[in-house]
Amino acid sequence: MRNLIGFVRAYISDLKYVLSGNVGVMALSWFLFALSSAMVMPFFSLYAKRLGAGDLEISIIRSIGLIALALFLPLGGLLTDLWGRVKPIIIGTTLVSIVQFLYAVAPDWRFLAAVWVVDNASHFYQPALTAIVMDSMPRDKTMKGFMLLNVFSSIPWLFMPIVGGVLYDIYGVTGIRFGFVFSGVIALVVTILRIKTLHETLSPRNKDLSSVILELAGYRPILNKAMKYYLYTAFFNQLTLGVINTFGAIYAINRLGMDAASWGVATTIGSASSILTSLVLTARISLHSKGIIVLSSILIAVSQLTYAIPYVSRELVPLVYLSASISSIGGAVIGASISSILTHILPPELRGRATGIQRTLETLGGALASYVAGLMYTFLNPFNSLLVSFVIGLVATWYIFYIT
Repeated sequence: MRNLIGFVRAYISDLKYVLSGNVGVMALSWFLFALSSAMVMPFFSLYAKRLGAGDLEISIIRSIGLIALALFLPLGGLLTDLWGRVKPIIIGTTLVSIVQFLYAVAPDWRFLAAVWVVDNASHFYQPALTAIVMDSMPRDKTMKGFMLLNVFSSIPWLFMPIVGGVLYDIYGVTGIRFGFVFSGVIALVVTILRIKTLHETLSPRNKDLSSVILELAGYRPILNKAMKYYLYTAFFNQLTLGVINTFGAIYAINRLGMDAASWGVATTIGSASSILTSLVLTARISLHSKGIIVLSSILIAVSQLTYAIPYVSRELVPLVYLSASISSIGGAVIGASISSILTHILPPELRGRATGIQRTLETLGGALASYVAGLMYTFLNPFNSLLVSFVIGLVATWYIFYIT
């Protein structure tokens, strides 16, 4: 008992140490953002479909939004290392706040697509978010820090998808519109929070934009090392998850016969599994482990197979809950592991631009994955689409094993 009490005290002390200052602010703001995104994002594809979009149009909407983000992320990365971290974050968060209300009044899927493009472009500040967390994280506890951040951003996914599902089952499209209004209010609160509490971690540089671009040539060896991990996060992992990320709700509700609330429950179970795993691992590890990374990638791959099986037999629909669980566990662990590795690879003065490159590649990979998923889902049946995703996941696992 005494050992347990000592462990809990040490864990709480560790938690306070890791989540102090800017990291604590980001944990709170990501928690607040997740309250709204967990309510509406699991049903975004259904929203688009109810506004008139077909399956292929839904994948195209997702793709063009990601391309818009990819076009603006390099600029965000450059500004992060030129202006500092806080200014891009404040500008971007303000734009995101405004856009949420536009989602709520979308009259058709074309208007929704336009708002989606503007929303993604407004997220140009993502490199600044990552950079300020990297700068502020205790260097000897980066893995724990990223795992704990995952916990905070995952907690709302325990209950808000169910709320969103109930709203959709009762009010249909209007329920999703309510969710986006709520999202706008939350975003305004986060904007004020970040304005008042974030502290700059990099002094603005006495250089122009062109010199910051040209300076990248001197960091080529470091970037080459980081690029090996970017290829996994931007290409292999995105293709593995493309079908379920784009059509998960449609597949579960329209093809498997689940109701929206049940799909919300599946999302909640995935979040709970992710949180529990993160809490356990932060108590046990402080650095990344090759074995953990490879196992996490295997879990992501296997989850695509278990998502596919209920299509063959509706009696196996409960496998959807297992799939959501193991996919979330794998994603949370491998995401934190790679973030920890990159924090140790990248020097502070390079983090904005390097993260801009990473996010750009991931966004382009997501656009490609969404379009490929649309083609597979349209011209193959869902089972074959997810089976191909499983095979891609196995290839991704081989790659991450090879580079780590």
